[in-house]
Amino acid sequence: MEETIGQLNTSYKGQIFRITFKEKDFQVQLLKKSPTKEETELEVLLDGGLQTLVKKKERWFFLQHDLDQDLANHIWRAISLRYRL
Repeated sequence: MEETIGQLNTSYKGQIFRITFKEKDFQVQLLKKSPTKEETELEVLLDGGLQTLVKKKERWFFLQHDLDQDLANHIWRAISLRYRL
């Protein structure tokens, strides 16, 4: 998590989600205060590392391709349930 210290230019600390995906636990911190259905890009901290979620044709993907792309949809599902989107 040290790599994100000082990189975020926001006073909003972010909503924290704990999710389980493929029998592994993840901590996701949403870095936007009020997401909407119309969002096409969101920044999150995934286990302390900054990641960008991008929406393409009704599915969510990580901008960084080295991560499991199904995890991006799982994260969005948790966000949309929390914010009733």
